[in-house]
Amino acid sequence: MAGCGGGAITGSAGAGGRGGDGAGGQDCNGSAALCAKRLDQVVFPGTHNSFAAADEPGWYFASQRHGIGRQLDDGIRALLIDVHYGVTAPNGVVRTDFAAEGADANKVVAAVPPRARRLAERLAGPLGAGMPAGKPRPYLCHTLCELGAEPLGQELDVIADFLDSHPGTFLIVIVEDYVPPASIAAAFRAAGLAQVAARLPRRGAQPTLGALLGRGKRLAVFSEKAGGEPSWYMPAFDHIQVTPLGANRPDQLSCARFRGQPDSPLLLVNHWIPPFPPSPRLNRLIGKAPFLRHRLRTCMRDRGFEGAIVAVDFYERTAVVRVAHEFNRGQWP
Repeated sequence: MAGCGGGAITGSAGAGGRGGDGAGGQDCNGSAALCAKRLDQVVFPGTHNSFAAADEPGWYFASQRHGIGRQLDDGIRALLIDVHYGVTAPNGVVRTDFAAEGADANKVVAAVPPRARRLAERLAGPLGAGMPAGKPRPYLCHTLCELGAEPLGQELDVIADFLDSHPGTFLIVIVEDYVPPASIAAAFRAAGLAQVAARLPRRGAQPTLGALLGRGKRLAVFSEKAGGEPSWYMPAFDHIQVTPLGANRPDQLSCARFRGQPDSPLLLVNHWIPPFPPSPRLNRLIGKAPFLRHRLRTCMRDRGFEGAIVAVDFYERTAVVRVAHEFNRGQWP
């Protein structure tokens, strides 16, 4: 989705949490009251490009400071990740394998901001050409793995370890996928996450957090492009309405429906600016509690929702965790 974000106050259930309905001291995402809330009635603090962390080596133009493990410890409960195919070159740089993805390298590279393209080519040579030998593997990258990459399985293990030690916590993962569903599913299975991934109804009332956790389901996984098989790898825009991307100024942030269906049961509020390069200063500005409260309240009211996923850049500079906690406690200032 820590510092001025307010720490892990939406935090985990701790070792004793088992989901349920909140009775007997059980809690859900840090609150007994949330066990009775439907998934669509909960505010999930989230991070955009969750994997791209400036604190970790090899990342350029990172959207976050801390890695996924720290984010989860700090109270982030929704992760937006991109999965690409990459091959590691002899110099250690991960090369984006456009051919394995079935992508037109020229079109992709033409859409990359010139500053990013020049840096990637300085690090790795002409993009899409001179690929090293080796089998492509799924990596977490933002468009170009040359500018930063983490093995998908490595980061899924981080998520699995967190859930193992926080059994009363429910997470949401939204995958911008450039690799086939079978590769994604295999990685989730290898991490032990497939068995805790929920299948949610595409329409109507969503299950409560307590009901999900009580069944051992602690994760919802959505695919932006190719979801549907396996059944827990759900098509994102059947389930989620999404606010527009591309704002460069605070006054350009909109609550309109950009993607998803009018009756998709969940809401994702994209709350970051500008598209490129990520700006700690501007995202801190729009992440201040009064601004974030107002936008979240407006989007939920205008779109008829009682909860939302709210995704930010540089979460530790924002109040996203604290504001989510306020909404989840029914404090609508």
